Amino acid sequence: MGLDSRPDRPQVRVSYGIPGGASQPSLPRRGPKLKGAPWRGPRRTSRRAKRALSCQVLNGLLADSMVLYEHYKKDDWLVRDPSDCGLPALLDAHATEQRQLIERIVERVQMLGGVAAVPRQVAELTVISRPANGPEEVSAMLSRLVQAHESIISRIQDAITVTATNGDETTGALLRVMLCRHELQVWSVADQLVDTTALSA
Repeated sequence: MGLDSRPDRPQVRVSYGIPGGASQPSLPRRGPKLKGAPWRGPRRTSRRAKRALSCQVLNGLLADSMVLYEHYKKDDWLVRDPSDCGLPALLDAHATEQRQLIERIVERVQMLGGVAAVPRQVAELTVISRPANGPEEVSAMLSRLVQAHESIISRIQDAITVTATNGDETTGALLRVMLCRHELQVWSVADQLVDTTALSA
């Protein structure tokens, strides 16, 4: 007696034709279907897309912050004029604050499940030009810093709109902190620029 001829074995028609044909056996359901239960497939995909978009805008700002940090460190080392005794301290303080923002951006990107931009990607992501080689006039340094801050402020404002649309309140709160920090820094740098221009006039 063959195995398939046992009386206790259910007879199932199996088709070796096109899968899904009329002769294909139907598989039993693994559980009752809940009426009114939402299908969470598209919602998960949408949430993943929103997180990816937040990571994208954050990585752009991360690249900008890295370049701006380099600007501040370079300018801090180049300022040697005794009459500008307060300027190196200001530049160093701003560099420290930018470093803190960099760390917070990286942390947020990781919390969103993304990968933070690395230095080799900075040139592709930033809207800020790299510091010029060699020494510069103090007024030229400060003007460059003001322009960099203004570009980043504009980019932060756009990012705040994006995260507000996506409902990413945590990233939005970080962006508002960044916006306030940049506005304070650009104000103090512009004030130094006015003083420097007045002294050279």
